[in-house]
Formats: sequence, C-alpha cells, structure tokens
Amino acid sequence: MPHRFPSLLVTVLAVACCGSVPAAPLGLVGADVDLQDQVQEPVFAWVFSLVEADSCGTWGASDLLAFSERWGRPSDFPLERLVSFRREVLPDSARSERAGLVCDRLVTITLDVPRLDMPMPYSILGYHPGTLSFGSPVVVREWRVGERDVTVREGGDTRRATVHGLVVFEIVTGWTVLDVDGWLDTLLGRKLDDAATAGFAAARGEGRILGVGNSVGREGRFIFGELDFREGTVAPHGRPLARALAALVRRWSDPPAADRTVVWTGYNALTE
Repeated sequence: MPHRFPSLLVTVLAVACCGSVPAAPLGLVGADVDLQDQVQEPVFAWVFSLVEADSCGTWGASDLLAFSERWGRPSDFPLERLVSFRREVLPDSARSERAGLVCDRLVTITLDVPRLDMPMPYSILGYHPGTLSFGSPVVVREWRVGERDVTVREGGDTRRATVHGLVVFEIVTGWTVLDVDGWLDTLLGRKLDDAATAGFAAARGEGRILGVGNSVGREGRFIFGELDFREGTVAPHGRPLARALAALVRRWSDPPAADRTVVWTGYNALTE
C-alpha cells in the first residue's frame, strides 16, 4: 500500500508552495508510490517530496532531524551540521536555458563549516571507499525534466524505456567529492577513482526510483554510478536503465566549460 507521508512533511508542504500556483506534479513521487519501501534515507525522501510538491522555503537541522525520526530510519548524513536547506524560485534574469528546458528553481545547502568531511556512507564494490567531502554552500540548479524516453542497451539488444518524474540537480558552486582511500585506489585502479560530482538525477522507471550521479575524475575522466536507494549501495557502472539515464541527463549536469575538471576548482582551492 502506498506510504502516507508523516504529518510533519504534510504540514511543511501545505504551507510552503512556490508562489500561488506551484509547478505541475513531476511524477517522481505519486499516490501510487510506496516511498518508504523505495527510499531508506530520510534526506532523499524529504528532498524528493519537496520537489514533487514544488515546495519552497528554508528549513534547518531541527526540521530534518524531526522528519528522520518520524521516517523511522536514521540518516546516514550528519544532519546536525546543517544550517539551512533553501529551495526558491529564480527570477527571470537568473534563469538558465539548456537542451529545451528553463531552470527556474534553485537549492542552496549551507553547513556550519566551509568544508565538511565524513566517511562514505554507501558501499561501492563491497567497500566503503573513503571520504565524502562537501563544500558549503552547495548551490544547485534544479532541472525539472519530467517524462522522457531513453534507449537502453543490454548485452547485444536495444530497447526503449520511459522514465517518469526525472529531476536533475546540477551543482553550480560548492562541491561534493569522493576521495578514495589510497590503498583501495591502488587495488582497484580505474574501477574506482576520486570523483567530483557535477550533477545528480532521480527518476522513476521499471517499478523503482533510481538515482544516478554524474562525476568527473581528477584528470577529467567522466564517471557515473547508480545509487540504489533501497539497498544503500552504489553500482559504479549501474544497471542498464541507469546507464541510459546517465547518458540522457549529461546535457543538464555536465559542466558547461570545455574542461570538465572545472568542477574540482573549489575543492582544490581549499585543499592545496
């Protein structure tokens, strides 16, 4: 049976719509979706629900901690370090246009330190491979893509699939960087590499909510992985549908500059 949102989130969504007329429903989280079955991490459940309802406003650590408690599962992230999570409507002069879409929503995540490091909470290839670093504030363009068809390649076969509720979060300033432990980098080589996230996408397809992260290695190598929201694991190369989705969303999440390593600029400036 579809999950009914905790009363805290119902209250937040009811009072914080972006303007008098919110955007049309995205389709990522709908009445037919058992969100608690699909997504373990309360932070992702929170964000997906805000995006679906097109809710704007500013929330703090106490809001997310309360939601996490009601969600019934602890967060993998240090929510107490959050100063504010803000989602807002961009004025016409600040909007971006790309690949036939206009971005008119912006998310800003502010932490209590300019750089926050934490152990990587999700396993990759059976390892928790290093340190996840965040550069605050993390400013993110939210591209509300919606329904799209993708070409899925599996083995020697090709098929068409439809994803619903596609949303792409493009990092504009700040960073999210995975710094792989040196011994593991040596052991696994190109199977696992340091990665700076350019963007993250979520969509619904083939009966599940799936997430893909598009990242860039230190030398500019394109990297992507699929985050399994149910299991809390990352598949470096993803399942076929996730691979097709990663290829689609690069038009909104890849750095606009010719040099992809531009996504490393902020991190390198603070660490060198």
